[in-house]
Amino acid sequence: MLDYVFCLLLGSFLGFLASEFADRWGCSQRYRSSWKKKWGIVLASGIAAALLYHWEVQMEMLMPASMPRNFSIFNIHQAIRTALDLHAFFFLRYCVHLILFTFLLAATLTDFYEMIIPDSITVAGTVIALFVALSFPLAALPVTEMQWTEDSLFLTTVSHSISMHVWSPNTDGTCPLIVLPLLWWFWCFAMLDRVWYTKLPFRKANAIFWRYLYRSPRSMPFIVAALCMPVFFVLVDKSETQIALLSALVGMATGMVLIWSVRLVSRWVLGIEAMGFGDVTLMGMIGAFLGWQAVLVVFFAAPFFGLAYGIVNVALGKGRAVPYGPFLCLATVFVVVFWRFVWEATAEYFALGIGTIGIFLLVMLILFGGLLHVVHKIFSRLR
Repeated sequence: MLDYVFCLLLGSFLGFLASEFADRWGCSQRYRSSWKKKWGIVLASGIAAALLYHWEVQMEMLMPASMPRNFSIFNIHQAIRTALDLHAFFFLRYCVHLILFTFLLAATLTDFYEMIIPDSITVAGTVIALFVALSFPLAALPVTEMQWTEDSLFLTTVSHSISMHVWSPNTDGTCPLIVLPLLWWFWCFAMLDRVWYTKLPFRKANAIFWRYLYRSPRSMPFIVAALCMPVFFVLVDKSETQIALLSALVGMATGMVLIWSVRLVSRWVLGIEAMGFGDVTLMGMIGAFLGWQAVLVVFFAAPFFGLAYGIVNVALGKGRAVPYGPFLCLATVFVVVFWRFVWEATAEYFALGIGTIGIFLLVMLILFGGLLHVVHKIFSRLR
């Protein structure tokens, strides 16, 4: 019982932090929550945290059914001392999910209020996800069966989402040392303030691009991070830590590329950006926490969550613009909570590997662009 009370209080505190962030830094004065709304968010967050604890830790819905039970969070210090109790690892994973859901709640509130997701949410969340991958490699959602010995309960295989189908560290660690910096530089480049005027000549547009980067106050921190972090990657010598970090960075890049591609195609075809760049960085944060398989499921599940809201929004005459970030967050919660069943339904497809799936997604993107162009022409003629 004390476990649930603790989780209720922890979830309420995290919900309060998310609401305070949305009110103080994410929203303008006119959108700040009333005290009734704020305490409703706090209470709902506490109840949700207790239910998640019951579902994920007590009912063991994210782990094999034959795992030993009767785990209490108040004996976690013993598990940390011995480093052999797998339940302690799963409680820590539950805590990681709570942190992720806190960032998702803050992003949802700010996106509903202001139609924007601040970089302060997504950058902080991505950094924390990478830190978790380095310090706690078992925090990602499991995609392989875990094996242990009955006497020691010692984990013998790393249950990370990338270990089977993308890369495995070579004996000399060469592959991760090449891929990790490239993925990190991609994220740093994406977070820079960039501007490119396609209607201008290339030489002039290029000069404006570099001048804008030079004058932006955001450039220096990300350039320093891009230069310093690869040095730190060299120090990561354990294979399971390399796999965990690789899983987080590939998931981050996958999530960003998916939304970024849809954003670019919509701008080329329709002349408008269907999604804000906050959605791009949000999906990067989600991928950094959960890995590339889970972020793919989130990408395809989110439209179903947003479709009903969009139809009602248009029917009520509130305009066609719908914040997409909350539905990405809702799809993420769904994927995390029901991951055991999602993985059973999708594992055979993910077994094809990220390369094959990437080619399939590229073909789908080309078809999507062509279909969008045809529909746009039809509606333009019909006005």
